[in-house]
Amino acid sequence: MSQIRRTLAPWTTLGLILSLFSCTAACGQQKPAPAAATASTPASGRDEVHGPLGEALDRYLSQLEVFGFSGSALVAKDGQVVLNKGYGLADRAARRPYTSSTIFDIASISKQFTAAAILKLEMEGKLKVEDPINKFFGPLPGRKDEITLHMLLTHTSGMPDVLGDEYEKVSRDEMVKRAMDSALLSAPGKKFHYSNVGYDLLAAVVEIVSKQPFETYLKEHIFVPAGMLHTGFHVSDRELVPHGYLPTSDWGTPFDHPWAPDGPYWNLRGNGGILSTTSDLYRWHVILQGDTVLSKEERDKLITPFASQGRMAHSSYGYGWGIEKDPKGGLLVSHIGGNLVFESDFRRYMDANVVIITSSNSTDYSAIAVSPHLEHRILGLPDPEPPASAPLDAKAAAALAQRAGDYLLPSGEKLHLATSKVGERHRVEISANGPQAFAMLLAVQDDDDRENMANRLTRTTEALDALRTGNPKPYADLRSEPPAKAADETKTALAPWLDKLGAWKSSTVLGNESYGGHPYTYARLTFEKGTTLAELGWSGMGVETLRFMDTPPPVLFVPQADGSFASYDVRTGTSVRLSFEGTELVAKTAEGVVKARRVD
Repeated sequence: MSQIRRTLAPWTTLGLILSLFSCTAACGQQKPAPAAATASTPASGRDEVHGPLGEALDRYLSQLEVFGFSGSALVAKDGQVVLNKGYGLADRAARRPYTSSTIFDIASISKQFTAAAILKLEMEGKLKVEDPINKFFGPLPGRKDEITLHMLLTHTSGMPDVLGDEYEKVSRDEMVKRAMDSALLSAPGKKFHYSNVGYDLLAAVVEIVSKQPFETYLKEHIFVPAGMLHTGFHVSDRELVPHGYLPTSDWGTPFDHPWAPDGPYWNLRGNGGILSTTSDLYRWHVILQGDTVLSKEERDKLITPFASQGRMAHSSYGYGWGIEKDPKGGLLVSHIGGNLVFESDFRRYMDANVVIITSSNSTDYSAIAVSPHLEHRILGLPDPEPPASAPLDAKAAAALAQRAGDYLLPSGEKLHLATSKVGERHRVEISANGPQAFAMLLAVQDDDDRENMANRLTRTTEALDALRTGNPKPYADLRSEPPAKAADETKTALAPWLDKLGAWKSSTVLGNESYGGHPYTYARLTFEKGTTLAELGWSGMGVETLRFMDTPPPVLFVPQADGSFASYDVRTGTSVRLSFEGTELVAKTAEGVVKARRVD
């Protein structure tokens, strides 16, 4: 899948995050005739499972649901939808299920619609992708006069990624001013730098040229002609929008955050913020097979590999799509989107004639991590099977409840064991607090994965030690950003802890864990008056997020038929097994058997 850096939203006041996300009321009331349905169009308003392949994929996703997956998935093969279904809950408080009709935040997948709007205007003769942006914004400072629409579309303009919080109340004019006042990361047209700001500018161009609000143009020229009647910044069925969930709180829906009357504010407009369904995104795939919205010449531009995403990415970028080879050598065009609450993945296997669309609404389980497993199963490649959960009878459930408490490891560290129940399913939740505890709970895939995890521990140690002594460069290198920016971000994130606990004295890296497909490294920071945990979230080879917390999220284990309990790491497809022997907790790990004795 295209190694596109995800745009992230601030989801905790203590988090240090990199960045992602218009129509009038009248626009929302327009009802032009939609495109005619085809035999490959998914049914509206109900979950679908068809044939052996659909049933197999449904069984797999239902097993992931037990481990915390909530979201939706649509899979089509040879022009026929075999699965279009939701899993888990869209609203936990109301117990509202996630279904195929759930309208989710597609985040950076929105970029392809911004690109399509530019191409539609090109078809109408109102602009050309070769046009310099000074044609739309007037004389520009420095080398920004050299930037073209094509460079913005392909992330080769040199523009920075973000220039503020995505929900900050920023107008179009203020966004443009910030962009033009910013320093370029490289000369225009020379390097790939993923830039949300660039797509914000493209949305502004759409408004300037069309003389319509951005979403109005999208609805009239793209969404409605494509039959995408549940897509946009404004949707009529707001009750179908899911809540997003952080490890310890309900983030709410996008509408619970600052939202302008005509859509998201301009740090999010153009680069993200669109809401849609799996069915509507599939309709977009179908419409891209013909000339209803875009001509073949313009459609080809969407998926032409104009710009390499870098030596480590093994993929290129077109206009709002990443382009690479699938595992069997065919053409794969894809894009991911996410803000570390909502995540989504849109994959089109052009030669295999397969489409995979997934979404999720919780930091605990990433749709982006699920998609590769669906890919393997559809393409006939080996893929691990999650441990199948087994129900507990009343006696076994009562006995399990008595197991809750603290357990002492040989190292002297404690594990905390709690029990929970989701519906009729019981779970064990284990929290780690030291190196042996993290090592015991970490499910590794192979020697390469183990080496990669060890490398992350080393690099985290170096980065934190350097930060503490005033050198931001090692941490900046992990973030792929200038040292000055890294220094400012960490200063802001650490300020509440320094005010509360005094000077930062030392740090100890504890270990790695995976939660819902996201790999993390944890370290204990010691201050004059206490300690806190730092959590570094990784994407590829670099750090994507840093936040501070009191305790790490617990690892989930579900009951097995043999009386043991198993975790499942969707990132690697591996698990750890737990069992009880008298008052001891026994873990079977890749490193061998580890025992912890009950101490409370």
